[in-house]
Amino acid sequence: MFGLIFIYWIWKAFSNLAIQYNKNNWKYFFIGLFSYYGITFLCGFIFVVIMGFIKGFDAVANGGYDSPGLNLFFALFGGLGCYGVYKYLESKGQKERELTKKEGIDSIGMVDEN
Repeated sequence: MFGLIFIYWIWKAFSNLAIQYNKNNWKYFFIGLFSYYGITFLCGFIFVVIMGFIKGFDAVANGGYDSPGLNLFFALFGGLGCYGVYKYLESKGQKERELTKKEGIDSIGMVDEN
């Protein structure tokens, strides 16, 4: 249930961002979703590799590393990574909006006074 609420939250935030900057809603939603799950998976993979080097890969294969604490830890990093992607897309949209205002067709041949 928590996962579905989190997916809804990602969808809502990235869809509002897409609407704000006139982009494709579904593209931004999938970027947000893949960033969350991708970073969560990457954190888990890095953790397993580090534990493999520390305790040996045989111990990792037989160890019980599926705990709610680790899952929450990886979900936290996934959420932070998703937020970072959101802020990146937001700043990219603002820069594109400023460029379209500055370099519109109406400004051809005009002198910039700045």
